[in-house]
Amino acid sequence: MLVVYANAWPNALVHDDKFYAGSERFTDLANIPRYFTENAWAASGVAEPLYRPLLLATITLDARMHGDWAAGYHLTNIFLHLLVSVLVFVFLLQLLQMIRGQSPANRHVALLAAAIFAVHPVHTEVVNSIFNRSDMLVALSGLAGLCWLLRHVHARPALAWTGLCIACSVALFCKESGLVLPGLAVAVVLA
Repeated sequence: MLVVYANAWPNALVHDDKFYAGSERFTDLANIPRYFTENAWAASGVAEPLYRPLLLATITLDARMHGDWAAGYHLTNIFLHLLVSVLVFVFLLQLLQMIRGQSPANRHVALLAAAIFAVHPVHTEVVNSIFNRSDMLVALSGLAGLCWLLRHVHARPALAWTGLCIACSVALFCKESGLVLPGLAVAVVLA
């Protein structure tokens, strides 16, 4: 996966990233609470309502670490994609074990599927664009919640669903598509 996306890290900023990476607005950690009360597009001057405070918080953390060095932001995205790919493996392994029982083939199937996910070119836009990091953040929190749910749903259901609710809340602070997580969780548990 690192080889496939290695070309992303030295690239310049793309699309809307120029409004965010290295912007003065995103260099002060004291601004993070403000992101929870304002439009995510405010930095670009666009009036469209978009609520993504955790995305803006990660951009601020990147700005503190990397300044206006675009490669640092891209490295963060590559790292996030790696984490999501690992969680895809864990989730698929848990799901296969729940459906098929303990089979040695489960690990191989989950690993192959996660490897395909990791290197698939459909993720290029998300990995290369800093603002599209929100897709990885929602996937990260959603998959973490689903893994937590599958791990605890039978032995400790209250803990399992509480963890999923927390993950869903985090996902919603990343991107609106986190709203599908509760329905997806019910479908997974009923599988």
